[in-house]
Amino acid sequence: MMAILIGSGALFLGALDFSINVNLPRFRSELGETLISVQLIIIMYHGARSGTGFVAGGIADRFGIKWPLVSGIVLYTLAVGLISLQDSLTPIVALRIPQGIGVAILFTLAPALVARAFGPSRRGAALGVTLGAMGLGTFAGTLGGGFLGQQIGWEAIFWARIPIGVALLIAAAVGLNGHLAKAVEGRANQRFDLPGSVTLFATLFTFILAMSFARVEGWLSPLPLVLFALTIVLGFIFAKGKRSGRFTIFPSGLTAYRGFKSGTASNLLLTVASFVMWFLFPFYVADVMGRSGLTLGALLALMAAMNFAGSGLTGWLADRVGDRPVTFAGTIITAIGLAMAGSSGSDPTMTTVVIATAVLGLGFGMHQAAVYALTLRGTPSEHAGATSAALTVSQTVGTVLSIALITTILNWQQSSYGSTFYEAYRFSYYIAAGIAAISGLVVLRMRRNQR
Repeated sequence: MMAILIGSGALFLGALDFSINVNLPRFRSELGETLISVQLIIIMYHGARSGTGFVAGGIADRFGIKWPLVSGIVLYTLAVGLISLQDSLTPIVALRIPQGIGVAILFTLAPALVARAFGPSRRGAALGVTLGAMGLGTFAGTLGGGFLGQQIGWEAIFWARIPIGVALLIAAAVGLNGHLAKAVEGRANQRFDLPGSVTLFATLFTFILAMSFARVEGWLSPLPLVLFALTIVLGFIFAKGKRSGRFTIFPSGLTAYRGFKSGTASNLLLTVASFVMWFLFPFYVADVMGRSGLTLGALLALMAAMNFAGSGLTGWLADRVGDRPVTFAGTIITAIGLAMAGSSGSDPTMTTVVIATAVLGLGFGMHQAAVYALTLRGTPSEHAGATSAALTVSQTVGTVLSIALITTILNWQQSSYGSTFYEAYRFSYYIAAGIAAISGLVVLRMRRNQR
């Protein structure tokens, strides 16, 4: 039970960062910056998140989960506290890097902690409850973040997290003992691969920056091209080091475990599909529906609440029915929600939009719980950190890829065919629904291949 409480608290704390999304316009106006420059707050955060997952998982697998998790809580809490004291963009962007590292540790080690605490037969239900806390954090971040930003200022969305971080720190330091605080037997004396960790971090960090700046400045602009080239070079160095056996941060044979490939691939694709609700849906609510930010916050909070409901139910169901059927069902429900949201019309009723948002949130929550159970259930405890890291990294990469891909499709539809915003929006959502359906087929297809 202590593992679920601490794991849930870690995911809740990390998910509160969705309050940034609803406050980006406030950052722009109060700091006197442009929309492009303010996006660095998001870009650097996701870059740091992507590069940290495998490093955190590798450390936890070799030295135990407790102290890496405590370090992540401390780093995250210190970063948000310092950000709340800033009055210009540059230090905020710089501090978002340690915050991103901290949240990557939380998102990686919380599921790994639960996976190590519960046997395979009960792992789905335990992960479902724990991952549901992410939906609650998103709910609180969107509604609470919007309220605090409007009533007090953007600083409040950062300092309000400090008490939560301190409480979680005390709980983790006191409550995690025994086998949860120690390395898995046989791994404690293994050398930690620092060169491989640095190379892998740099590769993923550079790739995320390349994708992000390509969206902002254009795919053929000098900076993205240089970053893509550097990503290729770093990736080649890492691949060569792994083949020679010098780099061991990504465990050999990890991809052979049941559910690893299909789970991470499905997680990546569904994140690409569903994240459109966080960066494209707000413009639909404001420009097409003509509704206020309060309405947007309520709709996103509804989606988060349905996410929580779907996760809690599905973890229990996956233990009884099987991970793959439930994962597939979650992707199809998500695809239906995306198609409904895209076809709501240029003059939609609120009822139609509410139903589409609720369906999408339910489907995504179902998929999250089931796909984590699918991927972690067949993984030995000594690789729980690395497996959870793969899921965390696939989500981070999927988030950035979603923004880059869907924005490109939207702009292409408008510039090439003279489509209105709504027409391009609808087309983009249909593409997203197709990607969601593919994320379900991946799970079934890879199962047949394994047989």
